[in-house]
Amino acid sequence: MNAARFISFFTGFISLSLEIAWVRLYGYANMSTPKAFAYVLIVYLIGIAVGAEVGKRICGRLSNSSIKQSIIWILAIASPIVIVSPWLFYHSQIAAIDNLAVPCIIVINAASLAVLFPITHHLGVAANFGGGANKGVHFSRVYLLNVLGAALGPLVTGYILFDYFSIGQIFGLLGFFIAVVAIVTFFVFSGRGGGRSLALLPVLIGSIGALVLLQTYWKDPHSLVSKFAITNDQPVIRVHEGRHGIITITEAKSLNKNNQRITDNVVYGGNVYDGKTNVDLELNSNGLERPLALHVLNPNAKRILVLGLSIGSWLTVVEGFPGVEAIDVIEINSGYLELAALYGPQRRALQDSRVSVHVDDARRWLKFNPEKKYDLILMNTTWHWRANAAMLLSKEMMELVGKHLTDKGVLAFNATGSIDAFYTATQVFQQARRYENFIYAANWNPFSAAENSDAWGVLSRVEVDGKPGFPPETKKIYEFSKKPFYKIEGDLIGLDRMPEMITDDNMIVEYKYGRKIQF
Repeated sequence: MNAARFISFFTGFISLSLEIAWVRLYGYANMSTPKAFAYVLIVYLIGIAVGAEVGKRICGRLSNSSIKQSIIWILAIASPIVIVSPWLFYHSQIAAIDNLAVPCIIVINAASLAVLFPITHHLGVAANFGGGANKGVHFSRVYLLNVLGAALGPLVTGYILFDYFSIGQIFGLLGFFIAVVAIVTFFVFSGRGGGRSLALLPVLIGSIGALVLLQTYWKDPHSLVSKFAITNDQPVIRVHEGRHGIITITEAKSLNKNNQRITDNVVYGGNVYDGKTNVDLELNSNGLERPLALHVLNPNAKRILVLGLSIGSWLTVVEGFPGVEAIDVIEINSGYLELAALYGPQRRALQDSRVSVHVDDARRWLKFNPEKKYDLILMNTTWHWRANAAMLLSKEMMELVGKHLTDKGVLAFNATGSIDAFYTATQVFQQARRYENFIYAANWNPFSAAENSDAWGVLSRVEVDGKPGFPPETKKIYEFSKKPFYKIEGDLIGLDRMPEMITDDNMIVEYKYGRKIQF
């Protein structure tokens, strides 16, 4: 076995896996803002540079025998560092020193593995390791194995391990893998005069430390996520971690019309508010008048498209529109399907024979199904400042969605307060209005009729979970009808800048006008 190539491969694999694990954790802790990725990338690259410089100095000052022993020490120390670092991040945040501590923690994580990059290439050259004349060939093979490992890291960890393990367990597994590499390296080098007795100490310390720390992640797989969860002091009752993100559910309490306290769970996607599980139209703790307004704008809708299931509350509402014949739901994160099935109304809505659920990317599905046309399209968009939000709010996305509307079709999406999202809709569609924080757009004028409060009477026939959505004496429908549909001109009054078109390329809602996070 060529130990240099073996170490080079696995350090490349673990290093890139560790990087995407930090992107996931740091992004989650900072509410899925796009700048979190850039921040981790910059700091991690600094750590790689620092580690490479240290490795260079080791190669220049130590003998080959001492270098081999140093590799074992480095791996043995790196293992518990990787496992404990997320908790150091958490405690630094509690102590309000994370702005200083976190970059240091990430740099140490990156450097602890990057230090081996020059060392493995030094040992991999034939003149220094195993004999031979062609140094370039041996050097390039070590480099190739490192690149292959680095390429496999995001693939294996990002696409496979994230679907089966929590982020805490990922850090634990990576630390455990480092300990395994340390053990294998110890036995390889000890047979080549590497100093068995001296090298055994760090192997034992690192391995035992890794195993002790690793078991903490298996006792409570989601403990790390629960610690970083922003829940407004509400207890976390469910967590789902998968390749496409982290979903948490907290338990909140609301008062019904009889002033009785009822459970009203709150859903968070990527550590930001995503909605509520309650579908009581009279209680209306979930802002359900917004999807209900679609039925007012097009009361004869037969085909509906829902882009983004979330916990399924909005699907449960639109499924009860009279006359609906078919509903397509596109959701990229299958975790929402698992969580929605835990709630009776949402589960029964998903089981409705008229509902077809497609686990896919919305854009890809729309492009591959150009023949599909809908009377109503409801985009369950997230906060406009979150990473990748521009892919849902851009001109290109709205044009794509517009091709799937019938002549009397209406699009609705949550602009979450973004004037640029509203403006972009006005530039793509003939008509666009804002109702609360929702934007409704169409290539015809459905708003004139909706301005008449009598038009809202159609909501009295809406059902939720097979039962009438409103009691006969309800005043809610009248309250909904009194909320106006605003034109964009009213929102421009007092704005200190001109609105801008959102495109796939400029991503202004994420960066230029995105949420400001202090790093």
